[in-house]
Amino acid sequence: MKTVITLLILLLLSNTLLANESKNSDDVDYIALAGILLKDGYYSRADNALKSVDLDALECDKAQYYTLEGLIALKLSAYKRSNKSFYLAIENGQTQKSLYLYIAQNSFKLKEYKQTLDALEHAQELVDKEPKLLALKAECFYRLKEYTDAFDTLALINKTHPSYYAAYKQRFRYLIDLKLYQSALEDADIYLEHTKSDEKVSISFINALKKAKETKKATLLAEKAHLEYPNNVTITILLANLYIEQDMIESAATLFDLASLQDEKYIKDSSEIFRRAHDYIQALYKNSQILDTKEKYKQKVAIYLEFGNYERVIATESALKRNDLLEEQNMIYALAFSFYKVGEFQQSEKYLQMLTDSKLFTKAIELRKNMNKCTNNPWECQL
Repeated sequence: MKTVITLLILLLLSNTLLANESKNSDDVDYIALAGILLKDGYYSRADNALKSVDLDALECDKAQYYTLEGLIALKLSAYKRSNKSFYLAIENGQTQKSLYLYIAQNSFKLKEYKQTLDALEHAQELVDKEPKLLALKAECFYRLKEYTDAFDTLALINKTHPSYYAAYKQRFRYLIDLKLYQSALEDADIYLEHTKSDEKVSISFINALKKAKETKKATLLAEKAHLEYPNNVTITILLANLYIEQDMIESAATLFDLASLQDEKYIKDSSEIFRRAHDYIQALYKNSQILDTKEKYKQKVAIYLEFGNYERVIATESALKRNDLLEEQNMIYALAFSFYKVGEFQQSEKYLQMLTDSKLFTKAIELRKNMNKCTNNPWECQL
């Protein structure tokens, strides 16, 4: 599009200069000046130069004037004004079909999709030669919910521009949106098979399927992408989370471990997934690598509780105090519960009295009932 703009400016400049060769050398040709300023990137100055043009003068070429005005407005992101100028240029004899492409571009940015389609229709010969313009046409149809026309246009791209594989990516997005998942996966396979490796596209496909709750299809695509891009931590985590959704916790733990070696922010998650996978040793090993002391101890307590190692929870008491973690209600209850489990009821009660969270009151009451049984009726005691 930039090339077309440059050529159009040069054409306007040459025409204007030829038409004004006979003019007095002292006269300023503001149309020519505006064209030069536009070409050099001085859009506001070019716009100001045009304001000095006398449109009522006999020698004024209005087709060139409005074309130039439209191009300047486009560069200034004044899309409505740009389109108005382009249409005035056409009314005054401008025959360059490329103007309709600019009108289409402006209209699309203004979300005027019917006007975009109308402009593309006026430059059909140019559109048919350029798959990106056909893709724009399909996008307009889709946004207008004219789905049949959108898919027909993409099919036309497949037929007339078979090497333009971006059409498959575009149709994939539409099919996912319409919940036609099997066809979407077929388009994804074709796109990924015929295009240069692109990790971002793979991730977008996986996320689209995941969002559509097509977990198994997303997993197949993620597994394929993980084999192709083993060092891409985003793909690794995507696949791990897909495994978690399918209760494949051990497999997810392995992937989170791999991700944590690539990016330390996943160390905590890795430890947590190993905990969920009931791999006590690996959970603690990954926990030991966490740099944030508070997070390390919070998670370590959770791991000890998970595996019933209450003595070790109690052993962290001083570390929890040192790191101000006994200001957190869950940590207080964790200590109270651990002291209860090892039969140190006085210590347990000490921490139970520190609880202020209403959500933990019910649990505290239950602990006190059990401690009372153990004290007064040892045969009913269940720790």
